Amino acid sequence: MGKNGNQPFPLTESSISRHHASFHLDEKSGKMILRDEKSTNGTYIKAKDGTFKRLYGETAVSLNTIVRLGAKHTFAIKELINTPPPPPETVDISKLRSVYEIYNSNKMTLEAKTSNIMMLRIASMSLSAIVVNILTLFIPQDVMDQTTKVAIQAIGTVLALVLSWWLVDMKNKDLIRRKDQNERYFRKNYCCPKCGFHFGTRIYDNILAEGRCPNNNCKCKFTGK
Repeated sequence: MGKNGNQPFPLTESSISRHHASFHLDEKSGKMILRDEKSTNGTYIKAKDGTFKRLYGETAVSLNTIVRLGAKHTFAIKELINTPPPPPETVDISKLRSVYEIYNSNKMTLEAKTSNIMMLRIASMSLSAIVVNILTLFIPQDVMDQTTKVAIQAIGTVLALVLSWWLVDMKNKDLIRRKDQNERYFRKNYCCPKCGFHFGTRIYDNILAEGRCPNNNCKCKFTGK
């Protein structure tokens, strides 16, 4: 341990030597030894009374032994032991398949209804011509002059336009509301159960095949059907 040591944390304080102290762990017996390597400013061990006692030579230590190198830097012996990280958590994401399928089914249905509304608008425009023709059939020809005919055509066109926009506006508002509900449902539920990362437009089977969360900061592993 020291400025040039291989301890798992940096030691840069000016009172610490390049090769300040050493630590040895006997893996068979579990015995741990701390040795001062004739450092200039000393190696100290915290006593039961809270004071630091300088170490000369070597001594047995435990995981909770508090050590000070030089004037300031303190640490516990357990910080020197590299504990392997826990294995990534595995999460079953099978329920996300239904979320993905429901979202896409609703999306296709709503897109089809949007197309139907556009067709309805075109049909209602065509209706104006039909209304005009029907009205002209019931009006005697002796009173049907050019002015009357133009007026009837204008009235029929206006009625068709009003009906068209009224129907389209009502259905559009409902579709917009349902699309918004579908998107909010998808954003809320199509996520990593561990970190909450939204999968966006990623296909469920591709996520399952990757076997892990797309979020690089999440170590979660996936399983499912």
